[in-house]
Amino acid sequence: MSEIRKPAVASMFYPDEKINLKKMINTFLSNVPDDVTEYFIKKRIDNLFGIISPHAGYVYSGSVAAHAYALLKQKAVDTIILIGPSHYNQFSGYALTHFSAFETPLGEIPVDEKLTAIINERGRNVFEYVDTAHIREHSIEVQLPFLQTTLINNFKIVPILMGEQTISNVTLGADILKDVLSTYDKSYLIVISSDLSHYYSDEAAHKLDDRFLEIVEGMDAQKLMQALSVGETEACGGGPVAVLLELAKKMSRGSIRNLVYNNSGDTSGDYSRVVGYLASAVW
Repeated sequence: MSEIRKPAVASMFYPDEKINLKKMINTFLSNVPDDVTEYFIKKRIDNLFGIISPHAGYVYSGSVAAHAYALLKQKAVDTIILIGPSHYNQFSGYALTHFSAFETPLGEIPVDEKLTAIINERGRNVFEYVDTAHIREHSIEVQLPFLQTTLINNFKIVPILMGEQTISNVTLGADILKDVLSTYDKSYLIVISSDLSHYYSDEAAHKLDDRFLEIVEGMDAQKLMQALSVGETEACGGGPVAVLLELAKKMSRGSIRNLVYNNSGDTSGDYSRVVGYLASAVW
């Protein structure tokens, strides 16, 4: 399939004009405190496995996302595997895409069609091609301009949307991705797209989101899915986050750092109904 997936939320979630978009992202990146990146430099951590980044409008969550993407500045990664929740389409497993590239105001990013096909082949009935799920979805799209701004090479992407967010799907997804990535001979990074609690008061949001951060720091996918199922915490991309935690565990990537948390009230000034945002890094 040679069709290119066009931007769905440019001008709504982020500027649709190249110069303004680059300026906004670079401003976010320049405002990330030095100690965020210095921690990784001092620890000699140059082998990031994955990041967690929010997917709201940039004016609300862009500064948080920048904390994760600052770790990628001037880096080269062959393939970015993006996993986000499906907000508009319902399906049982994971949605891959036949699109040959995803376009943003900063240009086109080719899809790694070969790796996508391998995931589909080894994960039949779990990872299926569902192009319609990707057409309107913003959870992956909003990550792309940050990748285009920070990475210095011509990378490819594998866009994946998660449908039913169950512990069974988390385990199956992690098992299949481990099988594929264990023999993958190129450099890769997992990018997980998720916001946290939605439309609670600032106090209630902090209670829910603090629990999410605590469980993520423990890297316990099963505990996270259990907490999500009983309303102990909330995240629209909780399932994709659990996939990262489970996959990291299976591939012996056992370190994580929550880089920053805030909510929409910190930028809008309205703390009556907020959305929570987190940036984390796994290595």
